[in-house]
Amino acid sequence: MLMKMGNKFRQWKFEKRRLEAFSDGVFAIVMTLLVLDLKVPPITHSENAREVWDALVAVRPVFFSWAVSFFFVALIWVHHSNILRMSTGCDYGTTWINTFLMFLICLLPFPTSMMGAYPRSQIIVMLWGLTFSVTTSLLTWFYYYNVKNYLSPNFNKQTAMKNVRFSVLGGPLLYLIAALLAFVSVYISYVIYALVPFLYILPLDKETDKPSPNSMTE
Repeated sequence: MLMKMGNKFRQWKFEKRRLEAFSDGVFAIVMTLLVLDLKVPPITHSENAREVWDALVAVRPVFFSWAVSFFFVALIWVHHSNILRMSTGCDYGTTWINTFLMFLICLLPFPTSMMGAYPRSQIIVMLWGLTFSVTTSLLTWFYYYNVKNYLSPNFNKQTAMKNVRFSVLGGPLLYLIAALLAFVSVYISYVIYALVPFLYILPLDKETDKPSPNSMTE
């Protein structure tokens, strides 16, 4: 039954350029909303260097949560853009997976704001990581769907599928582990949250010099 429903989604095509335009708009808005939590701290005597410094130190959790979330969204955007660049087409399956991904991206400012306000709360730090984990899981699903159904012949399908599996073991799993480790130490979670994006600074797939026969759309 699920196979039949999946085939129905594939029968209805969607304009890829509209999906890209919509997604880029969502990413831009969310990255802008994230910075709204960075507010000027109250300072009674601005000429007092010690008081200014203490006020800035007090808002460091807000700055940290903003920075990690900002670069997290930026990396999702980079890989989302590359996945679509690798794709020859788009259907309603692609569109709805993308819609669920955008739903989670739009949700991110909420746990980010809570983390900045309550940086030592194990539950809140865990929820922040779970949001990262589920979001990267949706991105991996989006990646897999496009590689399976719409991979450009300029990419090697076997290599791309290996990269899909690496993506599952990377972002979603590491963020999940970091989220659960919040009950051991929130600082361990913070370190993992900050380091995971460095695994994905560059896209995983490279174009081949010649079209690959095993990359044709199934």
